[in-house]
Amino acid sequence: MSEKAPSVVDEKVKEKDTSSSSGSEVESQASLDPQAEARLRRKLDLRILPIITLTYTLLFLDRTNIGNARTAGLEKSLKLGTYDFNIGSCLYYILYLLCEVPFALLVKKYGFRLIPASIVAFGVVTLGTAFITNKGGFFATRVFLGISEAFGMPGITYLLTRYYRRSEITLRIGCFMLLAAGCAGSFGGLLAAGLLSVGKIGNRSSWQNIFLVEGIITIGVGIIFIFIFPTDPETTSMFNEEERALAIARIKADQPSIKDTKEAANKGLIKRGLTSFTTVACVWLYIVDNLSVQGLGLFLPSILKVNYPGSSAVRIQLLAVPVYVCAAGVALITTWGCIRFKIHWPFCLFGGFCNVIGYSIWLGTKSTQVDARYAACFLNLMGGFINGPVVLGWAASNASPDTVRAMVGAVVTGFGGIGSIAGVWAYVATDAKTGYHAGNSFNLACACSLCVGCISLMLFQRFENAKRERGERNYRLEKPGVEFLGSLHPSFRYIH
Repeated sequence: MSEKAPSVVDEKVKEKDTSSSSGSEVESQASLDPQAEARLRRKLDLRILPIITLTYTLLFLDRTNIGNARTAGLEKSLKLGTYDFNIGSCLYYILYLLCEVPFALLVKKYGFRLIPASIVAFGVVTLGTAFITNKGGFFATRVFLGISEAFGMPGITYLLTRYYRRSEITLRIGCFMLLAAGCAGSFGGLLAAGLLSVGKIGNRSSWQNIFLVEGIITIGVGIIFIFIFPTDPETTSMFNEEERALAIARIKADQPSIKDTKEAANKGLIKRGLTSFTTVACVWLYIVDNLSVQGLGLFLPSILKVNYPGSSAVRIQLLAVPVYVCAAGVALITTWGCIRFKIHWPFCLFGGFCNVIGYSIWLGTKSTQVDARYAACFLNLMGGFINGPVVLGWAASNASPDTVRAMVGAVVTGFGGIGSIAGVWAYVATDAKTGYHAGNSFNLACACSLCVGCISLMLFQRFENAKRERGERNYRLEKPGVEFLGSLHPSFRYIH
C-alpha cells in the first residue's frame, strides 16, 4: 500500500492549553489510534493479567488457608484459647493496614520488582507456619504474614493504573481479584482436602501439610517472578518504541495537563490521596465489603461446620468450593458491566443487596433449614466478591495524578482492612451455638450502610461533574500547579 498507515500516536500530542476548561481529555483521545490501542490492550491482557492473577491467588491462598487449617485441628494442636485464633487473625490485618500506604510509596519509588520479592517473603512465612508448635508461634507468623503481604494489593493496583486507562481498570481489577479469590477458595479447599487425606509428609501431618506445600509453591513462583514480573511502561522490555509511545500517551490522555507521567510525590498529593471525598467514601465501602469477604474467607469452613455439624473436615472443604466458584463468576460479570456501561454504582448497589438478602436469610431461618442457610452463603460471598473489585475500580478510575493513583490502592485496601479486623471478631467461637447470630446481624447492618454510601458517592460525583460542565471549577486553572490538578481539573469527569 502506498498510503502511509496512521501512526499509533499523533506525533504531536498537543499539550493542552491550561486556560481550557473542557475538552482536554477529548483532544488527547482523538490523537490515539483505536486499533493500535486494542492491539496493545490484548498484549497487556496476555502478558500482565496472568502474572498478577497468580500473584494475588497466592496472596489470598496464604492468607485464608488458616481457616482450612482451623477445621483440621490447628486450635487444638497449638492449644489456642477461646479468642486466640481471632487475636492472631486480627494481628495480621493490623500490620497489613499499617504497612500498605508506606509500602505503596516504596513501590512507586523503587519499582514493581518489590512485589515478587514480597511473594518469596510471605511464602517463607507460610512455610514456617508448618513448624509452629504454640500460641506464640501462631501470633508471630500472622504478624510477619501481614507485613510481607502488604506490598501485594497496592502494588498490583498501582501497576494496573500505569498500563490501563481509567475506563479499562475495573474489569482488570475484577479479573485478577475474582479469578484469584475464586481459584484460591476453590483450589485451596480441594488442595486442603487432598493434603488432609495423605497422612504424613515427612514429619509434618494434618493441618501442617497445608502450610508446608502451599509455602513451597509460593516461594518457587516468587523466585520465578523476580525475573519476569512487569516493570514500568516507560522502561519495560516487553514494548517496542511505538508501543511505549502509545502506552505513555494513554497515561497522559486520562490525566489533564500533566507534564510528566510520574511526578515526584509531595505532601499535598499524598494528602489528597488520603482525604478526597471519593477515596474516603470508597474506604468505607471497602471496609463494609471486607466484613463479608475476609470474614467468610476465614470462617466459611467454620460456618459450614455449624450448618453441617456431622460432616467431616474433608466434606466441609468441598462444600466451600462451589460457593467460591459461583461468587467469582457472578462478580466477574458485574465488573465487565462496569466497563461496558462505564458506571459503577448500580453494580455496587447490587452487591450490597445480595448481602442484605443473604444475611437476612441466616437471621430469619432456623438451624434445621440447612439448605436455605447454605444458599445464603452463596449470596453473602457473591456480594462481597462483587464489591471488592467494583469499589477498588471506582476509586482507581477516578484517581489522578500518579501519586494519588499510587496512594488510592493502598488507602482503600489498607484502611479497608478495618473491615477485616471487624470481620474477625464478628464470628467468635462462643457465638457458634446461635448460628453466629451476632456476626450476621452486624454484617446485615453494615450491608445496609454500604447501599447508602454507594448512592451518596454517586450523587456527589454527578453533582461535581455537573458543576464542571457549567464551568464552575474553571477558577482552578488560574492558580499555579495546573499540571498537578489531576482529578480536580475542570475537564476531568468522574466515572461514577
